[in-house]
Amino acid sequence: MSKQIFVVVIAELFSTSLWFSANSAADSLSKIWSLTASDMGFLTNSVQFGFIVGTLFFSISGWADRYSSSKIFAICSILGAVFNACFALLSEGLTSASVFRFLVGLTLAGIYPLGMKLIVSWDPKTAGKSLGLLVGMLTLGTALPHGIRWVGADLEWRVIILSSSFLAIAAAAAIAILGDGPYLNKVTNKTKVPFLNIVQAFRVQEFRSSALGYFGHMWELYAFWTIVPLFQQIRFCPHHRYLCGRS
Repeated sequence: MSKQIFVVVIAELFSTSLWFSANSAADSLSKIWSLTASDMGFLTNSVQFGFIVGTLFFSISGWADRYSSSKIFAICSILGAVFNACFALLSEGLTSASVFRFLVGLTLAGIYPLGMKLIVSWDPKTAGKSLGLLVGMLTLGTALPHGIRWVGADLEWRVIILSSSFLAIAAAAAIAILGDGPYLNKVTNKTKVPFLNIVQAFRVQEFRSSALGYFGHMWELYAFWTIVPLFQQIRFCPHHRYLCGRS
């Protein structure tokens, strides 16, 4: 693995820790704000909706091709860190918390997809292996706040969530210093892609099948990642108050 690939995958690990940082504090939030399991689901979905809106924006606007991938990644990591910190420090209940989590989701649209583009720009010949590493880091990154909580079980919930913000800032600095790879195509045409072209793409059966399959995959994948920690708590902590309503 080259030094550049290593930097990108570690940055992905750190930045994607923002994704489910709120879930690592589910028990504390349920006590403080009297949240139900459905409320926590709504909080989680706020991030997902933000990610969907953000990726649609990058796709329709063409920003992902018109501007530096490393700059977009770094800026989104910093903004994500700020919104995540606002969630920890300024949220007063489910409504305000959901707004901040939605904003975090928006920034993740400039982290995960742009990270894939960035890593390929350093060595297209090993794209398959590199993307596999990146997706692996995404998986570990989204679980990272739970790992931090496990290591520091006595830490206050805000500290655990803020740790994700510090990691995202570190990732932004690393990618800003690294920059774009030599194989990244530079687009000089500043005209916007007509929206009609996007609609026309869905008339192609192969594209439509792939796109709809991926959309479904995203929903089942993140639903799985969200529910696994709850199953683990039921298995190893059968008297957990948040899940079982027991003291």
